[in-house]
Amino acid sequence: MKKTLITTSITGMLFMSVALPAYADPIPNFGTCVNPQWNQTQVNYGDNHGVINVGTFAGTDTIYSSNGNVLQCLCAGGQGYQTNWLKAAGYSSSQIDYLEAQGWIYVPSGSAWGLGDTAYLAQNSTYSCVTCTPTPTPENSPTPTITPTVTPTAGPTETPTPGPTATPTPGTQVGAASANNLASTGNWLLIAGVFLAGVASLALGVILRKFSK
Repeated sequence: MKKTLITTSITGMLFMSVALPAYADPIPNFGTCVNPQWNQTQVNYGDNHGVINVGTFAGTDTIYSSNGNVLQCLCAGGQGYQTNWLKAAGYSSSQIDYLEAQGWIYVPSGSAWGLGDTAYLAQNSTYSCVTCTPTPTPENSPTPTITPTVTPTAGPTETPTPGPTATPTPGTQVGAASANNLASTGNWLLIAGVFLAGVASLALGVILRKFSK
């Protein structure tokens, strides 16, 4: 009876050692996106965040890292997607097959997902979240420059410089003198004419008086 029990125990142990492959590295405790324990390395906002084998969503994608393993937390309008990225560079094909049977997704290279160019195993789950709107960074407004108003200063009043006085040309003066001379000559001729007429009248009167006697 004892021999039978010993044989059965040894057989069971051998079976378990074949069925459950030994891990080169233990699977780390990724924790949850609701209460992450790893160091935050990235926060990405936008409309094109991918969840492997699920789709692309708009929201906030937060990345946490530890020893090459990555915890991706995507919050898209209240629906959260957690993806555990297990670095599988040292895993054998039997270990990878075993994890794939547990729901893990084998990714030959993580470079297409913003990770290192090495093999990863990814596992998705969901959670509830609140979308955080990023606070815009205030831009420094330029300080307005006050331009002083220049008050015009009254300058000295310019005194007009008298120009040369126009001197009448000699021709003009001669013309005026000639006109005055002509007027004076006309007056004397009139006086002389009246005087001569008077003298002639007197002489004629004397002559006539003589003949009348």
